[in-house]
Amino acid sequence: MKRRDRFVVAGLVLLLAIVGGAMYAADYGESPEPTPIYVTPAPAATYREGVVGHPSSINPLTASTQVDRDLVALLFRGLLRAGPNGTLLPDLARSWAVSPDGLTYTFNMRTDARWEDGQPVTAADVVFTVDLAQDPDYDGPLGGSWQGIKATAVGSNVVRFTLPTPLGGFLRQTLLPILPEHLLSNTDVTDLADSDFSTQPVGDGPYRIAEMDDTHVLLTRVPDVPAASDTSGSAGASGSAAGASAGASAVPQGNVDNIDLIFFDNEASAVASFQAGNLDTLGGLTPASIEAAATRAGARVARYPLTSLYSVVLNQRASHPEFGQLSVRQGLLAAIDRSTILKTALLGLGSVAYVPLPSWSPSYDPTAVSATAYSTSDAQADLVAAGWVRGQSGWMLPNAKSNYAIKLLSPDETANPVAYQIAVEVAAEWRGLGLVVSLQTFDAADYTQNLSSGDFDAAVVDYQLGLDPDVSPLLLSSQAAPAGSNLSGVTNTSLDQLLTAVRTTSDTDARQTAISALEKYISTNVLMLPICFADYEFVISDRVQAVSTNEIADPSGRYWDVLDWRLASDG
Repeated sequence: MKRRDRFVVAGLVLLLAIVGGAMYAADYGESPEPTPIYVTPAPAATYREGVVGHPSSINPLTASTQVDRDLVALLFRGLLRAGPNGTLLPDLARSWAVSPDGLTYTFNMRTDARWEDGQPVTAADVVFTVDLAQDPDYDGPLGGSWQGIKATAVGSNVVRFTLPTPLGGFLRQTLLPILPEHLLSNTDVTDLADSDFSTQPVGDGPYRIAEMDDTHVLLTRVPDVPAASDTSGSAGASGSAAGASAGASAVPQGNVDNIDLIFFDNEASAVASFQAGNLDTLGGLTPASIEAAATRAGARVARYPLTSLYSVVLNQRASHPEFGQLSVRQGLLAAIDRSTILKTALLGLGSVAYVPLPSWSPSYDPTAVSATAYSTSDAQADLVAAGWVRGQSGWMLPNAKSNYAIKLLSPDETANPVAYQIAVEVAAEWRGLGLVVSLQTFDAADYTQNLSSGDFDAAVVDYQLGLDPDVSPLLLSSQAAPAGSNLSGVTNTSLDQLLTAVRTTSDTDARQTAISALEKYISTNVLMLPICFADYEFVISDRVQAVSTNEIADPSGRYWDVLDWRLASDG
């Protein structure tokens, strides 16, 4: 199986191209080029991190493993980068502005950015990358969010985006890492994943690959290349600003001069290596493995709020009329003890979910959410209200003569141990209510096939959402077709209008009003059965200092402040 094929079926986790960050400006003015301040590096030190897995395609558009995405985060830059608390800061861009109608975004780029081979990073590279994402033959997860958006180079260092409709979260899309046109212009998008470039990438980020084999990849810090600085003129994902530009100083260079990512085939060997003192950090493990690794003397666990949502999806297509009634969906949700599942399946490392938006999000409105409480008595009453009849051995649908059996789809324990454990517990709680439940588990490829084809009654899904509250891919009627991202198949005109309002509203206050209305509608109508959001857990030895957690949409977001990390002396 080619890397590109693996990339398609590796979607056990449904990766949604959900973007956000409403910032806009009334005018566009040229800001001064940042004055580089070069910092004399400290003596070279090597930071050692254990990762479970191996690289497959080190390319922003075709990354298929977590190791791929981790390396992309260290080797490439976007126009903007993540700042603290959901903010967005300049990276390849040094200023930007948005037209009053929200349809035109103009970015003025830095002129000092270089690819590893010395060639300048230009607006043409940005246009080239966006064009690849829009190519009809591109089958990666990023293409959907760029359709209909026109990217134009207005000179060598100015790029302009023209949108067909306003997008409240468009700025967050510009975190997209950029690819070099001069090296890839002759590579077909269908060959990109398996190209030589994706094995030995040429990046423009703060690190370069020094050596790589089957056991590790060693990255070295690019000397004397200033990063875009934090500025008070930047705006966060939930705010707006009159513009933003890089200041005159560079981000102080930390003493993580070398990063050695060491590959492991399984969690047990990675944990053993960390406990033996061979690694500085370890992450991306199951809660039980994190707990085991943290027993090392001096180790601590950093928790990154992650937009990873575990949810039960009910098939609401016409072929499943049993889930068409609100009282049925509400009863099935009331029968699930989400707080207990969070403690058992995730060891409490996350938060209970009530809507597809985490409670820690600045956009979350608790006053708008109608939370269904855990209550078996309410659950039974809801099913009775829907006309279901409970017998000695199960529940019968209205006018039925035999028990109804729910087929609950789940990845198997190897493919996704947390989702599997959640499915086991949901099945047990539904059985405790008297329902007949058949738990059907599959490997990653077969699970994805059954999920995308709609061949299930209910399914446990691990959604990887973005930091923006636009969740239209989950529930929009147009996404309910076979292989669409609306897995429940729900079609609802009123819901579509609410989803579209969140997606297309740029004004901060108006968008929050739209978000609140959407939260109320989703929770009141129980359109999905959200279980919990998982945090990303990062076990850190006492050798590593100054690591700050942040809200992230992917585990690779843990590197948002890697230039500020410090290593204690090995002596």
